[in-house]
Amino acid sequence: MNLKDAGVYDLVNIFKGEATLAHASSQGGIISNVSRLINIPAYQRPYRWKTDNIIRLFEDFDDNNEEYFLGSAVVVEKEEKKNNEKFVQFDVIDGQQRLTTLYLLNYVRFLLRREYTLQKLSKPYQPKASEYCMELKKSYVNLVGKNESPFNAILSKIEELMDDEVLDQNERVEQLVSCYKKQLCIADIKETPQETLEERLRQAHLFFDNEQLCLKYSRPRYDAVLKNALCTVYLKNIPDTTDLKLETILNNTEDAFLANYIDAMKTIMNEIWSRAKKNVKNDTAGVYEICEKAIELADNIIKNMSLCIVLTVDENDANKLFEVLNDRALEVEDLELIKNHFYKEYCTKSSDSDDEKDKRIAELDELWADKIFYGNGNYKNKLISYLATVYFTCDKELSYKDDAKLKDAIEKKYSSKVYPIGGNPYEYNDILADFNTYYAVKIILDLFGVKAQRLNEVALRAEQEDKSITYRTIHLLNALKYHAVIPALTNIIISSYANKHSMIDSNFQSDFMTYIRELINDVNYTNKEYVKIHECAYMLWIASLKCKDYSIPRTIAKRIISKYGRVGFSNDSMDFLGSEVNEMNAEFDKWLNDWNFSSNKSFAIKILLLNLLLSQRINISDNGHCYTLKIREALAYKLDAAKLQLDHLEANNINPAYPETYYLSNDIEKRQKDVNSYIGNFMVLDAIENNQKKNVPMYYAIQFYSSIKKSWLVEDIINMMQDPAFFDLDKKIPKEEFFVERSKRLKKCFKALLNKGLDDNEVVVNFD
Repeated sequence: MNLKDAGVYDLVNIFKGEATLAHASSQGGIISNVSRLINIPAYQRPYRWKTDNIIRLFEDFDDNNEEYFLGSAVVVEKEEKKNNEKFVQFDVIDGQQRLTTLYLLNYVRFLLRREYTLQKLSKPYQPKASEYCMELKKSYVNLVGKNESPFNAILSKIEELMDDEVLDQNERVEQLVSCYKKQLCIADIKETPQETLEERLRQAHLFFDNEQLCLKYSRPRYDAVLKNALCTVYLKNIPDTTDLKLETILNNTEDAFLANYIDAMKTIMNEIWSRAKKNVKNDTAGVYEICEKAIELADNIIKNMSLCIVLTVDENDANKLFEVLNDRALEVEDLELIKNHFYKEYCTKSSDSDDEKDKRIAELDELWADKIFYGNGNYKNKLISYLATVYFTCDKELSYKDDAKLKDAIEKKYSSKVYPIGGNPYEYNDILADFNTYYAVKIILDLFGVKAQRLNEVALRAEQEDKSITYRTIHLLNALKYHAVIPALTNIIISSYANKHSMIDSNFQSDFMTYIRELINDVNYTNKEYVKIHECAYMLWIASLKCKDYSIPRTIAKRIISKYGRVGFSNDSMDFLGSEVNEMNAEFDKWLNDWNFSSNKSFAIKILLLNLLLSQRINISDNGHCYTLKIREALAYKLDAAKLQLDHLEANNINPAYPETYYLSNDIEKRQKDVNSYIGNFMVLDAIENNQKKNVPMYYAIQFYSSIKKSWLVEDIINMMQDPAFFDLDKKIPKEEFFVERSKRLKKCFKALLNKGLDDNEVVVNFD
């Protein structure tokens, strides 16, 4: 990393390259005694700090006015050339809002000095005229603009007039004021207030239109907006008061960027003036005595508000520094960084004119801020950003937690490969398609109802709903927090849509929403366009339930990610590899055999039991060792699946009032092992009924299953309780054989359920 300099500097250091007394010890590469332009790159939007931000800045300064540290700013130093003249430019990667605020604050200081100096020059006795004008020049040149000539002309006129010993004092004042107003384009009062305002605006544009401001934008339109803002404000002495107020010539403006600048300068002026009035000890002080205090305060702020400037000559290094210095979870600022990358690509690689770019970016901003990332919460915003990044890059190694790597991945594995410099242009349709990819992910998460809380409850309810396997799988993966597996599914959904539909059509939002709704409701898999999506979802659903953890599902997801996404829609078959089947079955057998109630796979048991509960037994062999289940045919139970709990058939705890009614009450150690480790001792039960059931012995507890008494699962339990091979009919206590046999049956059912094909509506379970 090529880090050129890092140090704490004030505004004069940053803009003028001049070492000040306050920061003489901070001299480094930035202190080169060369003025420079502070440039806001094309991919960044202009100023947008609001009144609250600025008031907070002043309040913080009040508490730290010895030296107020504003934080860090990351800039890239560049040598530019214009009209055969070389100049130094700092491209601001981070810190735009603070630097712009300091710039506007300094401009208000310049207006105060300009007004104050005019008042001083209007007096007959002017021993400090040159000093006043020199301070005015210092507050403007290389801090507001580059043009020195107006100030030099005024200083020359002062010298000329002071050398003329015979000139009448009044004539001297008249000539000096005339020169001052002419050079600084200060309007004379006209016959009507409206004419005066019009003349103010005309004179201001005369002064600024050909000026090179020290704060500039790579996009000329925003330069024009800033200049317009500076031209439209002026200081006005409010009649019958000692107040100077910053007013605007414009009554209203529809340009939000222009309004932001004007509002900011008004707030700055109000904050400075109110503090200046408090600092004037003389109750009878006039407006210009207060103005003098306001200038002193503004000088003090400019001198003592500092930034840590981190300077590099490489933009990639600057972006890395920005990410390091702003180490945090994915928030609005991080999303802005990603968005700005796309803007940068569009602005530098598109053939559109600046005006077209301005219009397009305004539209894209609205899409990004108001439709994609508005009102989601941090969890969903992170998920949207992560899933879209995997779609663009097909990078199967990216993790949901790789916040800082997302922009870097897009830049290196998408933008630089698909739209290299000198290669394919990156036009408006390209950036629109990319933004709509984010929008597509947002629509998927919204319509699927993906939540950040109560994930297990949502997933259980999804299993009960009459929705497609894709809908159920998204919620299962989210509940299991298998975030790195979800991109396999979202990649194939979006690439399937993009394979036959436009990502830039004007009806994209409504068309894609219709597509997702139909996908969710394609319960019987009749729409051929969704076949591969459902096959993918089913594979991930099975793998997530069979496997002990996310490792194998993640491996399967990686294989899918590499084939689907921006790279297109693959025609390869969608199925498990033979080795994956063997590994999954081995893991399934092991964790089923090792399972106990405290296991991290208890949620999977709950999902599997719920699916059996939602099935119907339609055929049973004569010996009862084999029967056929019709899958997902018992949705009429309409239980609140989200409230289902994994319930002990034989209670976990014994009621000491009648211990003889419980299994192995005389061997607590073995009893605890058996009732908590045999899957056969468990059933799903509504939370309310489970709480009512408490520690009732099994024989009496079966009554609490009345709401699902028609289920074959409950029927099997009742039948086994009537069989002396499994139950002590006299004592009404289960034997260990009950738990062993029912565990065997459930495991057989689970395996039959997870080994069936997607289109299979029936499974045969053989207990031999």
